[in-house]
This record gives sequence, structure tokens and C-alpha cells, in this order.
Amino acid sequence: CDRPCLLHNWGRWRACTRACDRGMRWRSRKIKRAATGDGRCPRTFSKARYERRVCNAQPCPLDVVCVARMDLVIGIDASGSMGLSGWKAQRTALLQLVNRMALSKSAGIQLGVLKFAYKITILSQLTDDKKKLITAITNTKFDRWTTNIGGAFRSMKGMLQFGRRDAPSICMLWTDGRPSRPSSKYDAGLGAKSLRSSCRVMVVTMRPAVPKSYVAPWVSHPKSQNVMVVNHPSLMVQKVMKVNTFVCGRVQTFLDWTKAQNATKAR
Repeated sequence: CDRPCLLHNWGRWRACTRACDRGMRWRSRKIKRAATGDGRCPRTFSKARYERRVCNAQPCPLDVVCVARMDLVIGIDASGSMGLSGWKAQRTALLQLVNRMALSKSAGIQLGVLKFAYKITILSQLTDDKKKLITAITNTKFDRWTTNIGGAFRSMKGMLQFGRRDAPSICMLWTDGRPSRPSSKYDAGLGAKSLRSSCRVMVVTMRPAVPKSYVAPWVSHPKSQNVMVVNHPSLMVQKVMKVNTFVCGRVQTFLDWTKAQNATKAR
């Protein structure tokens, strides 16, 4: 017989995607019983199954510290198209970002970092050890060579095995290049699909040659909240605060955070 699908009740509203500068919350309904025969079922993003709301629309402060509790893995691009100056700018931006994150295994961020070119190199597994992270990032070298994005996505997934079960997982890739061959693009898509089952996938593109539309299939939903465009690797240092508020769901001004840290030490 012909029977429409049966939907579950609405799921919970997801946490706001950003702490400021206009984030998004959303909720959805899953299928409880599939349609049969010529019965119909609303599409995934139809009004019957998907709702969204704007949240945290206020402007971001100029200098913030990310104080969210999350396991964050960042992949940085060491392929030849970066150029040595672009690579150095990207590395400097990452060091500045680390210094604006409240690292804490118990209450804050655990951060893991890898670099990718032809080869994937894990610079640090998930940790809250700031000195270890800064040393690993500072000492890493520019690889040059091709852009193995599929390999980066798969390695990110492996790094999450050291994460906390009760903390959200986010995987953020910085890249200035497309995968080197059509087969590499297909591989990147497969890697991203697998990774999305384990974390929220985000991408920062660093050249106009890699537009939002190119990387949108890789990232998690909602797509508009998970792709950031920077026009050149050399501009990454200027965009550190934008990257911080792009990935972070909870921030404090640097001044307020410093005061709180000093008060804690004084006790």
C-alpha cells in the first residue's frame, strides 16, 4: 500500500555555531518509519523537517580568548602553492591563535595540530600543554609538494581517538590549494564524509582560487557557518581574531580573561 513516512518529534536545538558576529542554531526531525509505495516524505531541509534561528548576532570584541570546552584539531597547509612567505604567515597566525585559547583538559580546549602536503605530519596530538604546542609549531618546516587533503581528513579522524567523550569535537582545515588531481578531489570528498561522522568539519580557504562553493561539500551543516574565506595566506595574521570567533562558541575579552586568571592565581 502507499503510505507516507512517519517523522520523529523535533530534536533539540543545537548550540549556537558562533559566540558573536551572527551564528546559527538549528533543529531537525528524523524519519521514524520510511514511506512505502508511492507515499511521500518531506526532504531533509524542508520546513517540515528543518528549522533554524539566528543567534549571537552582536559584533565580536576586537581581542578575545576562546573559552569554550572542545577538542579541536587544526590541519595547516604545507604544500608548494603556499610559498615560503605564505607558510611563515600561516604558522605565525597559528601561534597567535594558540595564545588566544584557554587550554585545559578539565574545563577548556584540547588542541591537536597536523600539517599536510604530500605527506601528513602530526605535530601534536590533542593536548592542553601550550609550551609543547608552541614548540612543535615553531620548529616545523615547510614541506612543499602536493596537497593531500583526503589524507589530512583521515588523519584528523585518527587524532580524535585521544579526545574526551563529553567534549564537542571540531576539525578545522586551513588550505590555499585544490587537491592536485581529480582523483585527489574525490579522495578529499571521501575523507571529509568519513570525518563528518566524528566532528564538526570547518574549512578556512586562503586563496580566491578555492571558493566557498568548492569546499562546501566537505564541511558540516550549516555550510554557511563552516567555511571562512581569506584572500591570501599572508593575510592570516590579520585574520586571527576572525578565525578564533569563527571556530569558538564561547569567548571572553582578553582583558576580562586576564583578570580572571590573575584572580585565580591570587587565591
